[in-house]
Amino acid sequence: MNVKKIAVTLFYMVLNGYHALIYPFDYAPTLCKDSTKVTFDFIVVGGGSAGATVAARLSEIPDWKVLLLEAGGDPPESTENPLLWNQNLRTKCDWSFLSEKHPLLFKGMEQERCIISRGCMLGGSSSINAMIYLRGTVQDFRLWKNKYGCHGWDYEDVLPYFKKSEDFVDICRYNSEIHSRGGPLTVTPLETFDPAYKVIAESEKSIHLIKVSDLNRKEPVVGYGNFDSTTRNGRRCSTLKAFLIPASNRPNLFVAKNTIVTRILIENGVAVGVNFKCSSEEIKSVFCTKEVVICAGPIKSPQLLMLSGIGPKEHLNYHGITTIKDLPVGFNIQDHMSLPALVFSDRKCRPTEDIINESKDFLQKEMSFYSKNISSLGLSKLMTFFKSNDDLEYPDVQILKFRIPFNSTNLFPNKINVFTNMFGYAKEVTDLYDELNLLSDLIVITPVMLQPLSTGRVTLKSVNPSDDPKIVLNYLSYDEEIETLLKGIEFVVKLSKTQSMIDAGLVLEELKLSNCADCIWDTREYWICIIQNLAAPFYHVVGGCRMGSEDDCYSVVDTKLRVKGIIGLRLMDSSIMPKIVSVNTNAATIMIGEKGSDIIKECYGKL
Repeated sequence: MNVKKIAVTLFYMVLNGYHALIYPFDYAPTLCKDSTKVTFDFIVVGGGSAGATVAARLSEIPDWKVLLLEAGGDPPESTENPLLWNQNLRTKCDWSFLSEKHPLLFKGMEQERCIISRGCMLGGSSSINAMIYLRGTVQDFRLWKNKYGCHGWDYEDVLPYFKKSEDFVDICRYNSEIHSRGGPLTVTPLETFDPAYKVIAESEKSIHLIKVSDLNRKEPVVGYGNFDSTTRNGRRCSTLKAFLIPASNRPNLFVAKNTIVTRILIENGVAVGVNFKCSSEEIKSVFCTKEVVICAGPIKSPQLLMLSGIGPKEHLNYHGITTIKDLPVGFNIQDHMSLPALVFSDRKCRPTEDIINESKDFLQKEMSFYSKNISSLGLSKLMTFFKSNDDLEYPDVQILKFRIPFNSTNLFPNKINVFTNMFGYAKEVTDLYDELNLLSDLIVITPVMLQPLSTGRVTLKSVNPSDDPKIVLNYLSYDEEIETLLKGIEFVVKLSKTQSMIDAGLVLEELKLSNCADCIWDTREYWICIIQNLAAPFYHVVGGCRMGSEDDCYSVVDTKLRVKGIIGLRLMDSSIMPKIVSVNTNAATIMIGEKGSDIIKECYGKL
C-alpha cells in the first residue's frame, strides 16, 4: 500500500465511521511551486456539485491525469449538521453575490439588492445547501429535448444518471424503476419531532390534498409528502463526501484548494490550459492535453468564459477583451422566486416561561437526532406541490416550511439576523420578524414559483477576475408570474383558516412594512406590495451558458456540453440548463456532472 493510501485509511479510522469532511491532500502548494512540471489530461475548474463529480468520474480512468482546481477550501465542521445548514450562509464559504437594484423588486432588502448564495468550498453548494434531493419532472426534461433541441437529455436519457449516483436507503419505499442502491450519493429519509408537522399535514389533508410517498416519482406530484435528503448517518452527504473523498487515493487525481482560475488559455481555437492565482497572489499557468472542463457554477462560469474572450462581442469589446468566440454567454439566468413572508406565531394562551421551555425542550430533542446519526431537517421535511391552475398537468407552486425557535433570530455565529442571512432582508424588515419571535417560535410557510418566465443576465463588472460580475435579475417581469405567487399566498391563507391550524393556535401574522402601510392586510394590493418588497430567489440560480442544438443561436454549449466553436473546452454545471427544473436544482446539477463525464469517456473510447 502506497503512502497516499495509508494516509486515506488512517483518515477514515480517525473519523471512526462519521465520513470524511476534509479532503486529505492539497496539490496547490506543489502546483504553485512549479506548475510546468506536470501536464494533465484534463483540468476541471470548480470542485462543487458538478465539478467534484466530474473529477472523480474522470479519474476512474487510470491513464488520465486529472487536475481539479477549487477556489475555496474544505467545508467547516458545522456544515455536517443538517439542522445548521443556514448558519454557513454569508460566511467565507459562501460567494455571497449581490444583484443590481431592480426598479420594482427587493425593496425590503439591504441596499435593495438581492443576495445570491453559492458554495465556495469543496462540494460547492452541495456543502452549503438544504440537502433536498428532488430531481425534476418528466415534463422538465421533455421540454429540454422538444423545445430547446437538447436531444439525449429527455427524462429517459437522464434517469440512468440520477440512478448511477444514488444509494437509496429507504427499503420500504424502494422502487428499482426510478431508484438504485450502491451509488456514492446517499439519499435518506428524514425524521422530526416537530409538532407542527402533524398539524400542517392534517390541514393539507383537510383541503383535499393527497399524501405522496415519493416526491421523485414519474407521475406528476400534486399533494404533500416528505422529501428525501442527501444525508448519510445523520450528516450531510455532499459531492465532496460522496465522490471526491472515495477517489482521494487515486494517484492520477490532483486536487488544488484555494486556487482561483482567472482565465482559460486558448490557442488557435483550442483550449490548452488555464491561468490561476496562487495564495501568494502570483498568476501561473497549467496545461492539459485533452480538455478543460468548466464547472464553476451559474455565476462564475459565465464570468470566466467572458474574461477568456468567449461571450457577446459587443460586451467584450466594451471591456477591451479580444473576442475569441462570439456567444450569448451570461443570458438566460433563472431562479425560483419565493415569498418567505407568511409567518405564523403560536398564540395559545400560556405564560412566556412555558413558551420558552417548550421551545428549548423541542430544540434539544430535534438536535439530538445528530448525535444518534439520524437525519433531520425539522419541519422542513414536509413539502407540498400544487397547481395554481387546474388546466396544468404538473404543479407550478411549491410550499416550503421552516421553524425559527423562540427569540433566536439574532443568534447566528456570524452575528447576522437569520432573515438577513437567508434572504438579505434589511433591518427595518428583520425588526418585524424579531418582534414576532418574542411571542413564540415562528413557523414560516413559503410559496415558491416553480416555472418562471423571466430571465436575468450576468455581465462583467470589470476585467479583474477578483471582482464579482454584474448580476441583473429581471425576475417577475410577467403578470403571470405575479399571479402564480398570489395563488401560492392564497393557498397559505387557506391553510391558516383550517381547523387544525386554529386548534393548534397557529396564527398568520401581518408584517407591517412601512412600504406597505397604505395597503389593507390580506388584500391583493397588500400582497403585491409584500411581493415587491420581500420576494426572493430560493438559492436555485441556473442558466447563463445555455445548452442547445448545433443551430441554436441562443445557446453556448451543444448537447455534448462542448463550448461552441472552441475545441477542447466543455462546460458541466447548472449554467447549461436551458430551462430551470421545477424543483430544487442540486440533484439535477449532479446528474449533469455524471452524464457529462460519460460523454467525455465515450468521446475517447473509454466508456
